[in-house]
Amino acid sequence: MAARWIIYSLLLLLRFYGSYYNSLSGYIHPDEFFQGGQELFFGCQQRQQPDSKTTAFDDVELSRRREAEHKHPVSHKYVVHNIPWEYEPKNAIRSIVPPAFMTLLPLRVYSVLRSITSSGDNRMDCTSSVDNDVLLKQLSGVEILIIPRLFMTLLSLIFLDGCLWILVNSTTQPGKDTTTNNGQSSSNIRVGPPIEVIVLASSWPMLVMTTRPFTNTLEAMVISLLLLIVAMDHHQSSISNKNDKNKISNQCKTPLLIGMICSIGLFVRFTFAFFALPIVLLFLFNRWHTADNRWRNIGWNLLSLALSFLTTSLLFVTIDWYYYHYHSPGRDADVTICNNWSCYRDAFVATVSEYVVPWNAFRYNSKAANLAEHGLHPRITHMLVNMPMMFGPLTLVGYFSCIKTRRKEYASSFAETCFGRVLCQSTIISGLLVLSCAPHQEPRFILPCIVPLVVLYGRNVVGMDNLQTNPKKRVILTTTWVLFNSILYIFFGWLHQGGLVQSLLHLPPPVNPNERSPETVIYYKTYMPPTFLTRGRSQEENMEKGSTCIANDERRRVVSGEGDILLACDNQIIIDLQGREAEVLLDVLHERLPCDQRNEESLLLVTSVPVMISLAEKKWTEYKFLSVHGHRTHVSTEDWPFFNDSFKSFFDQMELVTYHISCTAEV
Repeated sequence: MAARWIIYSLLLLLRFYGSYYNSLSGYIHPDEFFQGGQELFFGCQQRQQPDSKTTAFDDVELSRRREAEHKHPVSHKYVVHNIPWEYEPKNAIRSIVPPAFMTLLPLRVYSVLRSITSSGDNRMDCTSSVDNDVLLKQLSGVEILIIPRLFMTLLSLIFLDGCLWILVNSTTQPGKDTTTNNGQSSSNIRVGPPIEVIVLASSWPMLVMTTRPFTNTLEAMVISLLLLIVAMDHHQSSISNKNDKNKISNQCKTPLLIGMICSIGLFVRFTFAFFALPIVLLFLFNRWHTADNRWRNIGWNLLSLALSFLTTSLLFVTIDWYYYHYHSPGRDADVTICNNWSCYRDAFVATVSEYVVPWNAFRYNSKAANLAEHGLHPRITHMLVNMPMMFGPLTLVGYFSCIKTRRKEYASSFAETCFGRVLCQSTIISGLLVLSCAPHQEPRFILPCIVPLVVLYGRNVVGMDNLQTNPKKRVILTTTWVLFNSILYIFFGWLHQGGLVQSLLHLPPPVNPNERSPETVIYYKTYMPPTFLTRGRSQEENMEKGSTCIANDERRRVVSGEGDILLACDNQIIIDLQGREAEVLLDVLHERLPCDQRNEESLLLVTSVPVMISLAEKKWTEYKFLSVHGHRTHVSTEDWPFFNDSFKSFFDQMELVTYHISCTAEV
């Protein structure tokens, strides 16, 4: 057991280590930043509507951006904005509660604690008032990146590891792991983490994905909690007497708890319903199966569950309506600001139907034309590609087990030995089949399958089940599991788009000390750059130069010795060209940096080495490209490094480089 504790402790340290930005620089998917709330709440290129709260400074900034839009019609449409399309009021397919929970909550707590502990710091004199909005404006991009990751890592420990630990220990089948080396019954020795928990903790999705603020991670946590509650309810009903006070209490509390959890999961992601449906049905059937007065019992359970679900859902809808209707930066400028209850009530009744986000998300995703904008995949992608990619040997063991499953195992599905197995299998099958009906399929969509898979096949995948007694096979299976997760951990944790975050945190200064910092930064053939990562760098530089800071009701600003006002964000305009053709890049360069007239300005281009090799063949002689900064461990699956009979050359191309672009002297 000591060995298990050591292994599990090391895996936990590795997970928390991965939450630090400089340890795991991999960029899995833009939704980590753009659906997780970091860019929505802290993005530097904010879209604002003029209203009664805007200051004169905001109006000047808004006018400047509108002027830039008319001046640069080609490139302006590629400028990164902080509002993801899902959170625009006209779409409203995401609830504001999950990103606020994953990002705003931990950052608000952190900012208050930091202000208290730094009360003696001269830099904090400008925020003597305990205005949390002002405190949040002081956070740097690194802090906004790390704090939500640490928070999600802690949540994963509680709701994934913890739920699995309790679930395994409370539903261990008789005869499984029956004896120890001392001949004692292992079912009575609950010391040390179960094998299933170690398998879960060693999987690459746990080490990489669950440490990031993905809504998929929250969805997996809610599914795990729901599985635990239903399994424990079945366990209690099988061991308690009919007149047991605890059983009577659980009869009332559990449906209310399940209804609330189902509502939370549905507003996290509407796909939660596909995983949760068989769990709820099995819970209701178990209540019907074990009750004396079955129809009365099932009626009360349905009523309790529905009331809890509707009450919690109404709370979510109200919060979302209030945000989208009054506080979203993308809202209509002519919205009436209410100052009394009757006004809010009338506005709520008139517009609430527009902001029921699970229904909006379902309607959007049910149309193939909408999904085509995000990429279409064959219907079997989840089963043949995404499941093996996410879970590797667990998937293969699961598929093989399904083929061998005998029908008689389901005949006694409500016995203690089979209920947990049927519960997990139905969760996986239901979610996988329904998600496979949609033509847009991404690996992270099936993350909620991870805990049910480990419950079912966690022991088998490392050769620790009763049927596997050959030590050599156990070593082979364990080695295969470790190798698979190590490879995917390195690829998605370090290599995949690994230089992008670092490039934003370390945008280089001008090459010429007398030249002002380039205003435009172009990202080409990379994932979408989150602009919040540029926050705070200009503040720190100006603090070092002796600048002072002031705070007001709107935002924190830095005042230099010359009286210039600087924002918490840098002044760069970040343009994301994604994977567009080279001709589009050239058009943007011509618009932002015209060389047909004397032009001493410059801009930055951030792209990978393989892409730059392709661009070099274009021979754009009017521009001079100077490499000023590079970030290793960067691989794009769309633009792999070229192999020219040299492994050194191949690995040298795994780099994201920042290029300083200026007009050549001949022009």
